[in-house]
Amino acid sequence: MREMTDNPVCANIFAAGFVRTIGSTIVTAYTPVFFQRVFPGFKAKYAMLNAMALIGCGISSSLLGGIISDKFEKKSYMTKANIIMTGNVLSIPLVAMAVFSQNFYFAMIAFALKIFVSGSYQAPAITMMQNTSRPSDSGLVVSVYTFFAYLA
Repeated sequence: MREMTDNPVCANIFAAGFVRTIGSTIVTAYTPVFFQRVFPGFKAKYAMLNAMALIGCGISSSLLGGIISDKFEKKSYMTKANIIMTGNVLSIPLVAMAVFSQNFYFAMIAFALKIFVSGSYQAPAITMMQNTSRPSDSGLVVSVYTFFAYLA
């Protein structure tokens, strides 16, 4: 825990990851309720399209975030942080567009894009923590982060 609190990068990512996980849990719990109440006739389509969005957009977002991080980190140390911040900021209007829409497919596209833009959080965040902590503490830092993210 000392490494997590003494290292400002780890402490900030730890706090942000905890809050982000709570927010993600809220959105994940709310989304099916929203779609069932607003678009009750699309239950089966929602289930299928949501699964496809989570798998396709989630995996591709994680991979793309890692590729961009690795490619541009030499140009700027803020690359990883910018990827995380940009993705999370872009996800806010996408959720708003989805919940204020009266079109099922537009709402699904907005949620899929939200998953895509915000899904590249984990890899850059963990890499930043590993890069700023001692190699002997790297595994412990990632384990503590993951434990508290799941606890959130």
